[in-house]
Amino acid sequence: MTFGEKIQKLRKEAGLSQEELSYQLGVSRQAISKWERDNGYPETEKIVRMSKIFHVTLDYLLNEEDTTSHETFDAEQGLYVSRETADGFLSYQKRKFLKTAVAAGLMVGSLSLSFLFSDLSMLLFMLIIIIGIVLLFSVKLSDHPYRKLWKEPLLFDKAVKTELNTIYAEKKNALQLFNLVGIAFIALGFLFFPLIVPAELYIADAIALASGMLLAGIGTFLCIYTSGLIRAYRLLVMNEDYREKRR
Repeated sequence: MTFGEKIQKLRKEAGLSQEELSYQLGVSRQAISKWERDNGYPETEKIVRMSKIFHVTLDYLLNEEDTTSHETFDAEQGLYVSRETADGFLSYQKRKFLKTAVAAGLMVGSLSLSFLFSDLSMLLFMLIIIIGIVLLFSVKLSDHPYRKLWKEPLLFDKAVKTELNTIYAEKKNALQLFNLVGIAFIALGFLFFPLIVPAELYIADAIALASGMLLAGIGTFLCIYTSGLIRAYRLLVMNEDYREKRR
C-alpha cells in the first residue's frame, strides 16, 4: 500500500473530508488530493502531524509494504490542532463575531432614529435594520469549517499550546476591560440617559434618548465582539474545562 493510499484510507476511517484534513494540517485541499494520488509528498512536519491525527506510527506511514492493517500508538484521543489551524480558527471567529457585533450594534443604535419622528429618520431606521438582518443571515449561512473544534478534545504540540497561552494572557485583560465598558455603555444607554432630562422638555428628552440608544449600540458591539474572542481563546487554551462547562 502506497503512502497516498494509506492517507486516503486513514482519512476516510477518521470520517474526515479532504478539506477538513487540510484545515488541520494548514495546507490546501489540493495538496491533500495530490498526496493521496501519490503525485507529491508532504514535509516531514506534516507527516508527524498526520501520525498524531490518525493515531498511527510514523513507521506505518513511511513503510510502503502492501498491508491492510496498521499499528496505532497509545495516545489521548482528540483532534490535533496545528498552529496554522489555531490561527485560522481565531481569524474565522474574529470575522464572524465582527459581523455579528456590527449587525447587533447597528440594530440597537438605530433605535435612536425612532425618537426623531420624521419620515427620513424612519426610512433610515428600516434600512439599518435590514442591513443588520442581512449581516446576521450572512453569518448564519456561511460555512463553519472549524465546527469540530467545539465538539472534540483538542491536542496541541507543547510549543503551540505555550504560545497560545502567552497570546491569551496578553490579550485577556484588554478584552475583559472592553467587555465591561460595553456593559457599562448598555446600562447607561438604557437606564441612565432616559432619566437625565424631564419628559416635559420634549426636544431635549428626545436627544437624550437618541444619544442613549447610540451609546447602547456601541456597548452592544463591544460586548458581542469581545465576548466572542474571549470564548474562542478559552476554547483553545482551556479546552477540557471549557468543554465541561458547555455540557
